[in-house]
Amino acid sequence: MEKKDPIINRDADIDFPLWRLLDITRYMIFRFREKELADLGITPEQAFVLDIIRYDGGSTTINRIVTMSQRKHNSISALIDRMSRQGLLRKNRTRRDKRAFRILSTPKGEQLLEKIPLDSVHNAFACLNIGEKAQLAKYLGRLMTSAFAAIGSESPYDTSRLNEIYRQT
Repeated sequence: MEKKDPIINRDADIDFPLWRLLDITRYMIFRFREKELADLGITPEQAFVLDIIRYDGGSTTINRIVTMSQRKHNSISALIDRMSRQGLLRKNRTRRDKRAFRILSTPKGEQLLEKIPLDSVHNAFACLNIGEKAQLAKYLGRLMTSAFAAIGSESPYDTSRLNEIYRQT
């Protein structure tokens, strides 16, 4: 009996093997990133939160982090609490709604963000030339927009910014 490739099953339609390939690739890059960040004592999720805060101009909300990360609210709240205890973030109550918080990076969090290496990210994409990266960004942007639409949501990401970056290079 012929052994079937678990990624590309000839009996399946093309969508499922593509999804599996994308998922495995994402996971392997995540693992590489996880190892790289462990040296600094943080997780990829923590690095992502710090990056979102920087992207949003130095402060953000828990709801914004939930939207950007597509994680559950309680998971993000617990992550924010841990990062706050580590001195990486500060939670300030808003004046209008005493239940809501602004999430701000502390000097310690900002210093850590500056130290975060991107070697794993660069190494993961080193096998692609700039034209292939531009094509990948275009296709992934379209796929992400479609995935958000499928769940009845709008993507929080402006993928046109990526396309602009690649046009400039």
